[in-house]
Amino acid sequence: MYTQVNACTPEASRVHELWALWVGKPDFLYCDMDEETFSSKFFGPQCLTLLHESGLAFSSGTYVPGNEYGYLTAVVTDPEATGKGYGSEMLSALESEMQSRFGIKQMRIIFFNPSTLSWEVPGNPGCLHPNSPGLDVDGPAYHFFTERGYCGFARQNSYFLKLSDYAPPDQIDTMKERLRQEGISIEVYDPDTMTGMAPMLEELGNPVWVKDILGEKSIKEGGRPILVPVKDGKVLGFTGPLDREKSGRGYFAGIAVSPEARGKGVAKVLFSSLCSGLGDLGAGYMTLFTGETNPARRIYEAAGFRIVRTWDDMKKEL
Repeated sequence: MYTQVNACTPEASRVHELWALWVGKPDFLYCDMDEETFSSKFFGPQCLTLLHESGLAFSSGTYVPGNEYGYLTAVVTDPEATGKGYGSEMLSALESEMQSRFGIKQMRIIFFNPSTLSWEVPGNPGCLHPNSPGLDVDGPAYHFFTERGYCGFARQNSYFLKLSDYAPPDQIDTMKERLRQEGISIEVYDPDTMTGMAPMLEELGNPVWVKDILGEKSIKEGGRPILVPVKDGKVLGFTGPLDREKSGRGYFAGIAVSPEARGKGVAKVLFSSLCSGLGDLGAGYMTLFTGETNPARRIYEAAGFRIVRTWDDMKKEL
């Protein structure tokens, strides 16, 4: 048996306690959270969190009204009770409740989950990434879920670089000059004088980019600067926004270049400008992730980024 938990129920503290028992253990990458932050991740309006009647395990997921798939956030068992079936029981309970209550037909473990979980870059205390893009393929949870019907459908790599180690690649100045001769420059986005940002982002079809970029205030209203390649006033791509997070991480929503500007080195120059700009803001490091087969990885690796974790996006049909 199990109980649904929300922020107002007395069992909420036990859910938080179970999470905290794992923080700092070698196989647990995720960070501790204060009560308010934890509540937003596990007890928010689109969250479903279930606690085993023994108090020894909980499971949690989120759903988006109208979607036929739900997101699995966590299954956590008291370290002293692992291997006794509590985790399996709570996973099954969550799947059943998501299916019966919300019509969920598939569960996913993926970065689109509204409940984002920060994790620490191994060997770099205090260097955090704000979201986990799937399941760590080297962690014990990976085997737990694969044994219970979850399968990978995309592989993601997380990259890391200390910005004190960043140096622009040798060919960047040459690329900048060649672009300048073609009339392409890297600028801070100004919605009053530049065109093409909205249709370009809509065409790229990434809802996270649309939210992060189109959702920004204009620069004149105090929004975070966005770097764009521009030709004749038309936006040909984006990266950024330029922002330093509380952890010292340089923010990175993504990078994209419109088809008409590809093959010219625009993306490499644009990303170099971002790394340098974040360093100037006082950011100490950058983290990012991308698909293993995504050509953009060549840009990151050329800039000195290294893979620190590999993840699988996972799914299970219910």
